[in-house]
Amino acid sequence: MVIYAECGHQGPAEVEFCGECGQYLKWDDDKPVAVRQQPVAQHQVVQPAEPLAPVRSPRQQVLEEEVLNPGDLICGKCGKGNAPTRNFCSRCGESLAESQVVKTSWWRRLFGRKPKEHQAGARPGKDGVRRRAGRAGAARRTAGKLIRRAIAVALVLSALIYALYQPFRGAINTAATGLWSQVTGVFEAKLNPVHPIKVTATGQSAGHPAPLVADNAKNTFWAAPVDREPALVFTFDHPADLRKAIVYAGNAADLQSTHRPQKLHLVFSTGKTFDMALADTPDAQEVPIENSEGATSVELHVVGLHRSLNGTDVAISEIELFEAG
Repeated sequence: MVIYAECGHQGPAEVEFCGECGQYLKWDDDKPVAVRQQPVAQHQVVQPAEPLAPVRSPRQQVLEEEVLNPGDLICGKCGKGNAPTRNFCSRCGESLAESQVVKTSWWRRLFGRKPKEHQAGARPGKDGVRRRAGRAGAARRTAGKLIRRAIAVALVLSALIYALYQPFRGAINTAATGLWSQVTGVFEAKLNPVHPIKVTATGQSAGHPAPLVADNAKNTFWAAPVDREPALVFTFDHPADLRKAIVYAGNAADLQSTHRPQKLHLVFSTGKTFDMALADTPDAQEVPIENSEGATSVELHVVGLHRSLNGTDVAISEIELFEAG
């Protein structure tokens, strides 16, 4: 830091204009004084006057590309970045009162770490600390890189298995659905089971009538041909506000003996509808229901299938419905 002879303020030696008063600081000699011209009398022969001493202009310098830091003030005249403590541009002397401030990027504000501060006498590099910390830091970085690569490989393999292997995809979907139901269940109103007073169907196979889908037994199932869109009809003894269903799809004893529903299209007696997506698994699937308030009956149309290797009918072992308490 130096004290400027032109204005008496203190600042860096390499700047061209004072940050406090804006005074130009780079004269090599004294500042020139303009010569005043004497008035010319009438009819007086005017002798050629010596030219005025040229006013020195600031020397132009080749400036290196600078790195702008968050909080720097950008001069509106020359574009120079200045420290936030300056009042005038260090390059051209322009006032920085209305200059643009360099903003911190959103990701740096969110994830940026503050530099570690060290007390005097405890800085890295003293008494060999830097070398030991450097080796330890390199080992940690190497271990971290290996862990990140292993995680990336595991994620890629999991994605491929999920896309190509149907049982794994079904298990993941079921687990995700159950977890979501558990998490949201904490904030939901208390749900009570609602039992239909009658269950009918638009079609059924011999030995597998519609009421078996609501008999609370997992070893029985409703089955129906799929040549026409099969549907179940649940009728209640009061207007219900259905919020959740637990579905057991297919024949639990032999999953590949029948098709399994992939999508159920629910049509309520109020005229509203809701679509229910199901995974290909015989395990319990908790599925939320919407748009059912005030319904006295609901039709469950099978509009999508998980295809069987052997069977020709679609089957559902059990459907349990729950309403808001």
